[in-house]
Amino acid sequence: MSYILFGSKSTKTDYGFIVAPYIIPMPTVQTNFVEIPGRDGMLDLSEGFGLVRYSNRAIALTLYAVAPYEQAVFAFVNDVHGKRMELTFDRDASFFYIGRVSVDSIEKHDGYCAITVNVNAEPFKYKQTETTVSRTGSGSVSLSNLRMPVVPEVTASAEATLVYQCGGIPTTTVVSAGTHFVPTLLLEAGSKTVQITTTGEVVFTYREGAL
Repeated sequence: MSYILFGSKSTKTDYGFIVAPYIIPMPTVQTNFVEIPGRDGMLDLSEGFGLVRYSNRAIALTLYAVAPYEQAVFAFVNDVHGKRMELTFDRDASFFYIGRVSVDSIEKHDGYCAITVNVNAEPFKYKQTETTVSRTGSGSVSLSNLRMPVVPEVTASAEATLVYQCGGIPTTTVVSAGTHFVPTLLLEAGSKTVQITTTGEVVFTYREGAL
């Protein structure tokens, strides 16, 4: 039987609910088309700020509870309604979604009830485990990333010089020992090579996201 984790609690094992077939829609692309007099077609400015952006996903769910269901429904409503939380779907268990959960209705019938839930979820789904890439001493690392742009956390045990491409331009950043966020070290879809000069260890940590 299919299940969904709301935070750490399962619709199956914690509440005993049955999950109806559901659809997780793709997020809508935020487009910006401008019509210019005297020009054929429209000017597409959707990537005017460098990256295409997406709107939230609206995920609609129906859960069924079999009598006696009062205690389970009571617990579920108080656990999730109005809360921003992580959701994991068993059919895509290596990722989780983040969204605001709303229990919209509880429709009671003889022997069972139907619970309508809507989730206003962020456009990207996130990998359950963070990605960690490390290098001891001077050399290079390749930082692979999925679709969501992300800036990794950089932890250095000693001063390190990082050289990488930023917008097609070679960029050099020097970080001291400690943990840093380097805004110009933006990872887009694909991989980015970083040349490192250091006597210590440098660790890159980030969470990948996909559509």
